[in-house]
Amino acid sequence: MNNKFHQYIPNSLTYLSMACGLGSIILSNQGFIFQAGLFILASFIFDSLDGFSARKLNAETKLGLQLDSLTDMVSFGVAPLLLIFNHLYARGFSSLWIFPLLILSAWAGAFRLARFNLQPLKTSSHNDTLGLSVTQAGVTLSLAVLSDLSYSTYSLPNSVYIVLLLALSYLMASRICLPSILWFFPSKIHFAVYLLIGLLTLFFVSPFTSLLIFCLGSLAVSIGRSLYIRKSQGSLAL
Repeated sequence: MNNKFHQYIPNSLTYLSMACGLGSIILSNQGFIFQAGLFILASFIFDSLDGFSARKLNAETKLGLQLDSLTDMVSFGVAPLLLIFNHLYARGFSSLWIFPLLILSAWAGAFRLARFNLQPLKTSSHNDTLGLSVTQAGVTLSLAVLSDLSYSTYSLPNSVYIVLLLALSYLMASRICLPSILWFFPSKIHFAVYLLIGLLTLFFVSPFTSLLIFCLGSLAVSIGRSLYIRKSQGSLAL
């Protein structure tokens, strides 16, 4: 296959990811909240494929990096925030109280992307980076809304969205080293535990709730691992 053609594959996937993010924004503003959430998950799939294909085809370019950052801001920095805003509005709650938190999250996402672009190019999707990625934060917020919509007799308290927005904003802007991918498994034992919990929860909750629990559990383990490594290195330095 022509090497020049290789370069078009990752960027084409990036454009598809951006299209899904824009589609989510449009659907969300039209009141199709559940469909908008699914479009964000679709954007995440294309976003994962573009990075994977760029590394496998050795087609990483500076243009691709900038396109990827712009797409991340649209699909995972803005679309999930509008999803939450419109979801709460559709539930009959005044969404104005959460507006400052949405702005804070957007600022944190923009800062995270700008800082990432100043770092050396990654050679693997498993490398740690400073702060939580915008993609991970956006997917987590979207799963929270999709999980909420999965139950007709129960709604997540507004405080859940407050905690998620504050925590994810802090993690994006923090200097905590976290894995680039959300489903981090530090060992085979953790993988087995995650898999068992995931299979058990599928019998009692919706798939979106299972994925949300999975993501939050993985994030908690990753934070604990990072803090442990930092503490160990500090002890060695002493």
